[in-house]
Amino acid sequence: MKILIYMPFNDCVSHVGINLEIAAKHLNNGDEVHIIQCSGDLSYCEHNWNSLKSICTLCKLARDKGLNLIHLPLQNRHELALDNFIPDLDLPDFSSIQELKAFEINGIDFGMAVSSTLISMLREPNPDLDQYKNLIKQNLLFSIGVYEAIKHHINKIEPDVFYLFNGRYASLRPALRAAQNLGVKTFVHERSGVLQRYSLTEDTYPHDIEYMKNQIELYWNDKRPLFEKKEIARQWFEERREGKDQSWHSFTKSQMDGALPEGFDPSKRNIAIFNSSEDEFESIVGYQNPIYKNQIDAIHAIINADIDDNIRLYLRIHPNLKDLDNSQTQELEELSEKKVLNLIVIPADAEIDSYKMMDRCEKVITFGSTMGIECVFWNKSSILVGHALYENLGGVYIPTNHDEVVELINSHLNPTSTVGALKYGYWQAIRGHLYMYYHPESVMDGKFLGKSLIFKPKIVARYIDKISPIMPAPVRALLRPVYYWVEASCIRLGL
Repeated sequence: MKILIYMPFNDCVSHVGINLEIAAKHLNNGDEVHIIQCSGDLSYCEHNWNSLKSICTLCKLARDKGLNLIHLPLQNRHELALDNFIPDLDLPDFSSIQELKAFEINGIDFGMAVSSTLISMLREPNPDLDQYKNLIKQNLLFSIGVYEAIKHHINKIEPDVFYLFNGRYASLRPALRAAQNLGVKTFVHERSGVLQRYSLTEDTYPHDIEYMKNQIELYWNDKRPLFEKKEIARQWFEERREGKDQSWHSFTKSQMDGALPEGFDPSKRNIAIFNSSEDEFESIVGYQNPIYKNQIDAIHAIINADIDDNIRLYLRIHPNLKDLDNSQTQELEELSEKKVLNLIVIPADAEIDSYKMMDRCEKVITFGSTMGIECVFWNKSSILVGHALYENLGGVYIPTNHDEVVELINSHLNPTSTVGALKYGYWQAIRGHLYMYYHPESVMDGKFLGKSLIFKPKIVARYIDKISPIMPAPVRALLRPVYYWVEASCIRLGL
């Protein structure tokens, strides 16, 4: 069998590790493995917004080190050669992010891919398109080029199976669409629900909500005894509550155990609202809120509704929004400054214990956050105002309009069956594939065949490891290009 893996960027150890894991397993089975690599072709790589040569150098070094560990022949390493495929097109200007998302050529959703890259780059759900007009056009052109380049390589190599990472961004989704249009079986890899596994999504990307909802049911209906499934799910929820890193860094392990908001009055009807960062799902089909324009619109509608005077709403701003300055955080700041009588806003960096607050509140409102199904497991009434992977599993109350939202808030709800939560936890714990060659040591780091894939000279490592924990996130972001430049320079000097 002939295998083709698209490896455009390699500065994230965990994703390089998955690429190498896939390649090594196929090589061990006697398959012929080919890769498509980038050697600086992507003008606006998602991992190198500023097109710094030092980052390109480190990316290629990490890639070559990994490919050499699996002894992949040089003739099986194919250059993307993007310059040969970028078209000369007169692209339109876009007046809104919705217009950009809708832009397609021959049914290929290039606009959605580029909007996903732009929103993720800026961490802004509603970016100023006029300010980034040139960036958008350049990304669209190279996105179209990626599509044509991948089609070229697939036609030339004729693989039986095609692999790529994520499938959401401007440099990735066109590759997925190219393979789909050519009828090649495709798997998109990502992290799984636990550190020890990686996921493979067949012929779609891992953000496909309907595909994932079906997968949850398929896993639950496997042959494992029910009591084992329940125990596996229970362990996943408990580890999450304990702050253990799973598919991503835990946002709760830095919170103060048992801490509640100041003045928390147990005699009131306390309701917790756990929001999410809007930018994460803004460019993914299927997650748009069915009732409100966005989460801020929902919160305004709720606090201005006719709700019980004894109700107190506690809005827990997601820790992922910490140190972020975008339209969502600005609106949340304005909301906090208004001092609404029945609303207490808990900042993203507050040490308030989210789980203790969940325990002490009457019910919980979420917009798609995992906390919505976690509450069900912990026997707490949960209202979902939005879309989520767990929406069809049962256990959560799902309103269909604003009046139903208000009715559920005012009603004294009973906790529902935990079966849906058990399905979700079980799926998260066992979905995907166990590693054989790559051994993750953390969310972002690990070793492949016992070798580190990081090029981090000792001088730089000692300095960075000392100062990184005390740096504010914006400062770390600003210094990242400097760090890469120093690191690449140290490599050249042999330090």
